[in-house]
Amino acid sequence: MNTNSTLITYLIVLVAGYLIGSISFARLIFKKMSPDEEPALIITPTTDENVKFISHAIGATNVMIRYGPRLGILATLLDVLKAFLPVILLRIIFPNEYFHLLCAVMVLIGHLWPIWYRFSGGGGNSCIMGMLLAISPVGLLVSHGIGMTIGRFAPAFNFLGGVMFTIPWFIWRDGLFSYETLFAITITLLYLAGEIPEIIQISKLKKQGISIDMLYVKNLMKHSSKKIIKNDDMEDGNRQV
Repeated sequence: MNTNSTLITYLIVLVAGYLIGSISFARLIFKKMSPDEEPALIITPTTDENVKFISHAIGATNVMIRYGPRLGILATLLDVLKAFLPVILLRIIFPNEYFHLLCAVMVLIGHLWPIWYRFSGGGGNSCIMGMLLAISPVGLLVSHGIGMTIGRFAPAFNFLGGVMFTIPWFIWRDGLFSYETLFAITITLLYLAGEIPEIIQISKLKKQGISIDMLYVKNLMKHSSKKIIKNDDMEDGNRQV
C-alpha cells in the first residue's frame, strides 16, 4: 500500500472502530425489554446503610442482574463479537499492517465513551476479551486466568488484573517496544480511565471510613441465575452518593 492509501485506511479504521464500539447491546436489550424505563444502574451497599456505591457503567452485568443469565450472556457475546469480528477481519486482510490494533483501541474507546449515549458506556471487560481473542487467544487465557486467580483473594482486581497482565504477556511475546505492547499499555490506561467515576467514589468513601461490599454484585449475578430480579433490586441511577 502506498502512503496515501495507508493513511486513508487508518482514518477509516479509526472512525469505523469508534462507531462500532459505540453500539451498546446492553442498552438495546434494556430498550427492547423495558422501553419505558431507563437502564438500571448497579447499586452496591456499603458499611453505612445510608450510603450506596453507584456504578456508572451499563453493560452485560446490568442485563444479567436485571433479566437473568440468558440475556446477560447474549449481551456479553455481542460485546465480544463487536470487538472480535472487525479486529480479526483486519488482521486477516492486512496481515503486515497494524490496522487491527488501532481498530481494537477505537472499539474500546467507543464502548467506554459511546457517541450514541452521551459518552456514557460500559465497563469494557467483554470488549477487551473479544479483541484479545482476535489478537492473542493464548494471551487472553493467560492474562485473564491470572486476573481471576488474583480476584479470588482481591475481588477488585478480578477484571483489572486480567487487563493489566496483557502488558507483561505482550512484552514477553513481542518485545518491550513492540506495537502489541503499546496496545496492551493503551487498553490498560483506557480501562482505568473508564473507572475514574468509581475510583473517585471509592476515594470519597474511604475518607469517610466507609467500605463497599465487594461480593454484592457477584451474589446478585448468582441470584439472577435462579430468577429474574425485579426493578426494586436495582435503582434507576438518579440517586447520588
